[in-house]
Amino acid sequence: MKGFLYGKTEYSFLSPIRIDQYIEMAKENHFDFLTITDPNMYGVYKFYKKCIKSNIKPIIGLEYKYSYLNNDSKLILYAKNNNGYIALNKISMESNVNNETSLDILKEYKNNLIIIFPFLDSILEELLYKRQFYDLDSLISIINDLDGYIGISYTNKIHKFNIIKEIEEYINNKKIKTVNIHECNYLIPEDKIIYEALNKINQTNLELNEYDDYSFLSSCEDNISIDNLINEINLNLFTEHVPLPSFPKRDNMTSKELLIDLCNRGLVRRKKGNQKKYIERLNYELDVISKMGFCDYFLIVWDFIRYAKQNNIFVGPGRGSAAGSLVAYTLGIVDVDPLEYNLLFERFLNPGRSKMPDIDTDFPDNERFNVIEYVKNFYGENSVCGIVTFDTFQIKSAIRDLVRITDIEQSRVEKIIEMVNSRGFDYLLDEYKERDQKIYNLLYIAKSIQNLKRHTSVHPAGIIISNLKLTDYIPLTLGTNGIYMSQFEEADLTEMGFLKMDFLGIRYLSFLSSMANELGMKRSDVINLRLDDRNIFRLLEKGDTLGIFQLESKGIRRVLMDLKPKCFSDIVAVNALYRPGPMDDIPTYIRRHEGEKVVYPHSDLEPILKDTYGIIVYQEQIMQIAQKFAGFSLSRADIMRRAISKKDSNAFLEIKSDFIKGSLNNGYDLDTANYIYDLIIKFADYGFNKSHSVVYSMVSYYLLWFKAYHRDIFIKHLLNEVRSSSLVLEDYIKYAKKNGIEISIPDINKSNLKFDIVDKKLYFPLTLIFSLGNIIPEKIIEERKKGLFKGFKDFKDRCDFVSKNQIEALIYSGAFDSFNVSRKALIKENEIEAQGFYEFINQAPSSNDEFSFDILALNEKKYLGINLLYNIFTYTNEIKNRYNVVQINDLKYNDVSNILCYFSSFREIKTKKNETMYVGNINDENNNIGFVIFPSSIKNLIIPKLNNLYIIRGTLKKDNKNEDSFSIYEIIDYQK
Repeated sequence: MKGFLYGKTEYSFLSPIRIDQYIEMAKENHFDFLTITDPNMYGVYKFYKKCIKSNIKPIIGLEYKYSYLNNDSKLILYAKNNNGYIALNKISMESNVNNETSLDILKEYKNNLIIIFPFLDSILEELLYKRQFYDLDSLISIINDLDGYIGISYTNKIHKFNIIKEIEEYINNKKIKTVNIHECNYLIPEDKIIYEALNKINQTNLELNEYDDYSFLSSCEDNISIDNLINEINLNLFTEHVPLPSFPKRDNMTSKELLIDLCNRGLVRRKKGNQKKYIERLNYELDVISKMGFCDYFLIVWDFIRYAKQNNIFVGPGRGSAAGSLVAYTLGIVDVDPLEYNLLFERFLNPGRSKMPDIDTDFPDNERFNVIEYVKNFYGENSVCGIVTFDTFQIKSAIRDLVRITDIEQSRVEKIIEMVNSRGFDYLLDEYKERDQKIYNLLYIAKSIQNLKRHTSVHPAGIIISNLKLTDYIPLTLGTNGIYMSQFEEADLTEMGFLKMDFLGIRYLSFLSSMANELGMKRSDVINLRLDDRNIFRLLEKGDTLGIFQLESKGIRRVLMDLKPKCFSDIVAVNALYRPGPMDDIPTYIRRHEGEKVVYPHSDLEPILKDTYGIIVYQEQIMQIAQKFAGFSLSRADIMRRAISKKDSNAFLEIKSDFIKGSLNNGYDLDTANYIYDLIIKFADYGFNKSHSVVYSMVSYYLLWFKAYHRDIFIKHLLNEVRSSSLVLEDYIKYAKKNGIEISIPDINKSNLKFDIVDKKLYFPLTLIFSLGNIIPEKIIEERKKGLFKGFKDFKDRCDFVSKNQIEALIYSGAFDSFNVSRKALIKENEIEAQGFYEFINQAPSSNDEFSFDILALNEKKYLGINLLYNIFTYTNEIKNRYNVVQINDLKYNDVSNILCYFSSFREIKTKKNETMYVGNINDENNNIGFVIFPSSIKNLIIPKLNNLYIIRGTLKKDNKNEDSFSIYEIIDYQK
């Protein structure tokens, strides 16, 4: 049989072999079998399925690191059968989770495994070389007990001439089973440099010589010993879908009975239990759910959301198409009445498709793991896991890593990246092939490793829930927060049939929760707010939506000011319209909203499009149009919508034929049928999921309520939510000041770990003072609990854990200003004490002499990231008048205007023509905006220093994302 026993893939993170190419080369060379023996099992599912499809026998292996006499070596494990595969899963998990390296673990599984101990480059070779025969014989005895093989490679020429003969002689005397084995780490000999580069990037200390060859064909073996071994292997994996988990029985009811009972009681609780249309819709949905076998699914979601609510976790009002389900509404999974908003169940769960329902749930990002922990405990820690994802090499990361391990000058990195982006790899490879071998090799390797797996990460939301013991089906590894993580990717798991739930951590829900808790409000108080509050719509009319989920970009704020929303459905529409494609219809929507006559594409569309002024905005409207004209069921209409949006050309002709035929049967003429179908085609790409827009607009509305009625608390918690981003924080602080909310500089006796209101003032936190970190402020506050600091010396005596540089940061940030001593005097005293002279002088730091305004402003900006007390705009009225300065908020499109501002970021980029241009952000005293400097404006342009004030001249325009951008023509350093 043709093949080899030791194949590594990209999932080892050290090999450039991609599984598709690996199997394709095996097919081309008529291999009978192929192995995967990575030190993990990440690629096993893909490898196995693709081998079967290619009629190649897949051999599932695992490279296992074992320890003997305090030395690490590697052995290879192969699954003989399905039980052997389960054994590999468990061994891999033990190796990853508990760092298990003992050979004892193999004894339990040896009957279902083939175990091979490679001799070369192992503890076996070292013991033979050192003539430690007692230890060598002991290890050989263990190998025999495990019914293991010794693996010998005959392709490494260096070893063949020195130790191979001695190995053979020793093994023959011991009568040990042997097999030929040689690693395959790359496909063709030319890729040796790629393999070496990956190992250098990962710092494995690999050393290869000119004779080492780990390419595909050099590894191939075709002999009787391997045939016998391969014939022992008989796997039959992944043939059946994993069953969905079942919800534990309650009160002797089946899952269906329990679901019906909970929904009927929920309908009464929602005060809809006596309305015929609700009862009929609920019974219809329950019938579909039951027939599709998803009763347990809904109960599982109901249970963990119920747990979250009972434990005061602010679950979002819903997410995605699940808001179209009355069952989800009655269970409390969502808080949107689908009949009230004309939401469609079929958009969520289509009885015409076998796809599993998809209920994603939003939780506060700081409480998400509490719910996952509950699920883990409820179903068992071995039945719940997170999902692995992989970061890959991209152009920039690949080139930077390669430059780091070569002697190419670091200064050339950005230039090389820029050339690849503008000209492409192939062009540059041709150009540098003869010109510069170093650069050619770098580009060749970078192109070869682009998109290769680099390292693992964790899916940000996905959780697998099962009643099964997961290691019987999938390999696990370490995850986060005590949750295991699958070694298979999401696509593999869903293909196998596993139930994946998305537990999403949403910062805005943490924001909502913290405000509600401070005001003593329950989640139900927030969820049940009236949706017609005029004070909220006044905020929308003014575009006062900074800090509001979904509504805070400059572009959408302008839309809100133009539209002047009058009702909740207007917010829903804006959320759906403000995205590429439908954005083109915003001006028409606004005009019609303000009274312009509505023109419908066809009079029969009026009932469907009335709420959106004759414009198709939502996917649900597309489905209703297909139902109205072609007589499609909503299930069929959803299948049509999906096929069109996915550009499934094979389905287009059949769909169109059915649509035209249905329309003709419903009495429409051919021209009308074609016109309406073309209309659907046009909007299928643009239509937004109305269910999702409704629930997310509710979150926006709840935040607006807090802003309208508790602005000080809103701003405090908003600042705490964004405090890790200095640019965003600065915007919000400016906004707070504009709204009359005073933000005080840090105070050593009043500031806390977060923004906090003390004595009716909002104090800057100690944790945001540059260089302090989190631990030092915690210690300071702990010491302060023993009594307020009475002065600078008292602070230093009690807080000797604060370094000289950190004290300097506290001084310049103003944290000691309340002691009524100038910052200059405190800095002087700090310097004297640091030099050890403080005890020899008798001088209290009481000088009124102070640093200049510029020094104070510069250092305040340095240590706080913003000027709170010493505003650099304070003495600029004369400059503003001289240059007729316009505020960013007052800019008008296409007018040439002057702005007084500083640059908070400034970077060079290249156009497709390889011309230089600049982009970044500018800030005036109240706002910021992105800017662009085009190549045509660069001549004689000065390069600004960050955080210095300049007059800039330019024009407000829309960028390619339809966001506001200031196009700069000139930068004036007016202070020179």
